[in-house]
Amino acid sequence: MEEEQEKKKGKIPFKGDFKRDASFPRLLACLNESGLTGKLTVRSGGTCKNVYLKDGEAVFASSSSNDDWLGVTLVKTGKISLQQFEYSTEIMKRSGRRHGAVLVELGYITPKELFWAIKHQVKEIIYSLFEYEEAQYEFVEGQVPDEVITLKMSAGSLIYEGVSRVDSLIRIKEEIPPVWTTLQLNDDPLRLFQNVQFSAKDRKILSLVDGQRTIKQVIEDSWFNSFEAMKIIYVFWAIGILTEKKMETENISLDVLFQDPLPEELDGFAAKVAAFHEKLSSMTPCGLLGLEEGADAGNIKKNYYRLAREFHPERAYDADGLQLREKLVEIFDAVKRAYISLMRKQDASGGRARHAENSGQAPEVEDRHEDKEAAEKAAANADSTESPEAYGNISSLREAVRSDPSDPAKWRRLALALSGAAGDLSFSAEAERAMFEAIGLSPFDGDCYAELGHIYLKAGRAAEAKRQFEKALILDSGNMKAAEGLKRF
Repeated sequence: MEEEQEKKKGKIPFKGDFKRDASFPRLLACLNESGLTGKLTVRSGGTCKNVYLKDGEAVFASSSSNDDWLGVTLVKTGKISLQQFEYSTEIMKRSGRRHGAVLVELGYITPKELFWAIKHQVKEIIYSLFEYEEAQYEFVEGQVPDEVITLKMSAGSLIYEGVSRVDSLIRIKEEIPPVWTTLQLNDDPLRLFQNVQFSAKDRKILSLVDGQRTIKQVIEDSWFNSFEAMKIIYVFWAIGILTEKKMETENISLDVLFQDPLPEELDGFAAKVAAFHEKLSSMTPCGLLGLEEGADAGNIKKNYYRLAREFHPERAYDADGLQLREKLVEIFDAVKRAYISLMRKQDASGGRARHAENSGQAPEVEDRHEDKEAAEKAAANADSTESPEAYGNISSLREAVRSDPSDPAKWRRLALALSGAAGDLSFSAEAERAMFEAIGLSPFDGDCYAELGHIYLKAGRAAEAKRQFEKALILDSGNMKAAEGLKRF
């Protein structure tokens, strides 16, 4: 059980320091993605602030700072006067009752205004944490008391608004990748279809992120003030809509992101979710994605993105109800599993067909046992300091991939052999490219990502190695090569 929880948490340490381990936006995004329930405590100076999360969503917050009191919030927003604040505070202290109840009883605010004020107070406490550059934090799993659940706001909207308030150029430069990095839209629908309203300037910047331009080029081509453009990039980097360019994938089309709002009435949407959810257990992967058997990869991906957008968990907030979220999460996960299953079949059948075409051999009689065994042996020794010949002769392996470029196992063998050429940076770069070829041919093979992680480790690229190990564990939670690699962190 503990191991499963650790895997679930994985990406960011849940006890640490904003400066050293994770900024607040990245931490909150990670907690949201993990779907955990519990309390996040942040301490800075003499102030302690708590954010309560349910299934990865922020639902409440509290603060030890007097500036975050409910009464102070009402004074700042002009809902009560300073005199009313002082009088109601005295009554609260004498009676031991909650300030909100006292304010309503005195007639200073209505129950509806109290509800708005608490929600506003909670958001302001959370927003204030986005401005912290140095603080200690700790997340502890546990149940959140029902009575504290008040905030109904998607994580995407919350982080978008919070990050938009950051005005430190130095901090933004430190938290986004270097300016020579190429970015692309994230191909993960969970991050791509967050409940965020794009401004005209947002759309302009995102339209320039084409998988070819570097951050520097995006800023220059936007014709915006450099800080303004960098801040927009920072916002979308923090919430995960933008990610570093992955050589093994093509850039997502903006048409997928900038579609018109989904038209359902809220009652109709809830009914559609309930009906779809009821059929989940009886649907095949093709049926779930609304496809005929034998559909091609293009249609599989198109329907996957359509359904992932339609049933994204954050759409629960359109209906102003958390009760819808649980069903949406189950539907979203089922759609993702169906997509992975169908694409794996495409990958397997495509690889056999390409091999048969190149060799004149029928797919049914193909035998890659020898190559697979060699690749596994090479992977097992990938961390050793043996010579390249321990994995096979590099010249022979290069010739092998030239004669049959459709076999991912041969690319893996070449990548591992090149990685074994310790100290040669040109070999390291070629090893990376070879493993990217293997991933392109077998995109759901966790071993490929784990082995790429070990290649990065040998090249001293620790952060990139960690990301590859995490990808491997997403595809294969029991992948030992990836687990061993993550132990180094």
